[in-house]
Amino acid sequence: MEDALAAGIRLEQALQWSDAEQHYRQMVSREDLRPTERADVRLRHANALLELGRHEEAQRAFDGALDAAKAAGDALVLGRALLGAGVFAASRGDPRRGEDFLLAALERFHGAHGPDGVQGEGWALLNLAAIYGRTQRLDLAFLTFDKARERLFAIENWVGVATAWELQAGLRERLGDADRAAQDLHEAMAFYAKQGMGEKVAALERRLGGRRVV
Repeated sequence: MEDALAAGIRLEQALQWSDAEQHYRQMVSREDLRPTERADVRLRHANALLELGRHEEAQRAFDGALDAAKAAGDALVLGRALLGAGVFAASRGDPRRGEDFLLAALERFHGAHGPDGVQGEGWALLNLAAIYGRTQRLDLAFLTFDKARERLFAIENWVGVATAWELQAGLRERLGDADRAAQDLHEAMAFYAKQGMGEKVAALERRLGGRRVV
């Protein structure tokens, strides 16, 4: 199971979302998955569908992941499912519902011990920061991005640190601060490179279009 899940994550990191979706769809049908494993696989499948823009399928998959997580009775697994539901709701234009899901996820992660709980907190915070930015709570957004990076850096979750920089760059772009947005994107590229995510680094280089930090 761990090897199969790791293979799916490698596809995600290579931005091969169609292959990742197919991989997780096949995994979900396996009968040897434990309840916690099934919930996590359903969640990753839902996220792959979201990345592919298959929103109706993604919504059904997120609902299934949340039901599976509740049945599993594990706080961390439920936190991850609530996190996914929050990301989906926010992406579909419902930031209030997304925020509620993310705050519920943060509560589950906060009560957990060890790096998995810290990782969950970091990802919940970075997505909350993105919502705060979109709803014009700017001071809170930048503060929350900092808190997210602090937690994720502490456990060397370089993808999470990079994502926080990338989302913050998007906020700065919307605010018309192109220079600081470019600085944030360069920070994101450094951490994606640290994780070995060359495809993502190349995508951000194209987004920068040759702009350099001033």
